[in-house]
Amino acid sequence: MKLRDRIAGMNSHYRYYTLEDFFQRLEQNGICRAELWTCASHFRLDERGWQATGPVKALARAHGVELICLTPEQNNPKPYNLAARDPELIRMTCKYFTNAIRAAQELECPMVGVSSGWSFYSEPAEEGWKRSAAMLHALAEEAAGRGVTLVMESLLPRETRLVNTLERARRMLQEVASPGLKANLDLGSMAAAGESVQRWFDTLGADVVHCHFVDGRPAGHLAWGSGDRDPGADLDAFRRNGYGGYFTLELLAADYYERPWEADAQSLRTLAPWLDLDMGPTGRTA
Repeated sequence: MKLRDRIAGMNSHYRYYTLEDFFQRLEQNGICRAELWTCASHFRLDERGWQATGPVKALARAHGVELICLTPEQNNPKPYNLAARDPELIRMTCKYFTNAIRAAQELECPMVGVSSGWSFYSEPAEEGWKRSAAMLHALAEEAAGRGVTLVMESLLPRETRLVNTLERARRMLQEVASPGLKANLDLGSMAAAGESVQRWFDTLGADVVHCHFVDGRPAGHLAWGSGDRDPGADLDAFRRNGYGGYFTLELLAADYYERPWEADAQSLRTLAPWLDLDMGPTGRTA
């Protein structure tokens, strides 16, 4: 499959537009996959339930877009923390992510994006780690039973003391030990940790099933062409390692909010020399 067919848009920088605007602009830019972030104005999801999925599927299909990942709002200061300590918050968080898994199943979406959550600075990080691993195991087993895969990204050190490096991602995957949890290689967090695409594959191999594919200086979540990364070198590493997943443009800079489709178009222009590159078959994660 060509790279152009493996690129997914994401609605994070479309937060001041409607969901229909997002799908319409993806279609205009020739992007046929989407990772759906669950902000309330696009897809409502909480511990009580989720909005009807039929109209969302119909809207995506009307614009020729396939949903490939559902990524719930999470992490500090969001109320849903995978390493929550308060019993009521643990209950709410478990229900919230269970609902995300079930909503993804209804949307025929094979992946749900997660992180490790975060721990308090006033407690040993290992205590938060244990809570995160327990929650992720329970949710990964739920996901696997529903044909959905949780894809876990590493975060920045300022966001969490838990999974913020490749080695910590490896350890969490090993401890959770469920086929329902795999790795999402976020190039922004990877670069911040001084890591490389090849090192991720050397460590995790086929457990890398998804990617947040972004430019940076060297870290960041920038449109391609706004940072210092070499997309050709990155893509060569993905090809060498037989990567079968998608490449989500998770563009987070506030400068993109007013005209988000221009950031997508800039990325595609920068990636133009590689868009017709055969990236090999797409491997389903579920």
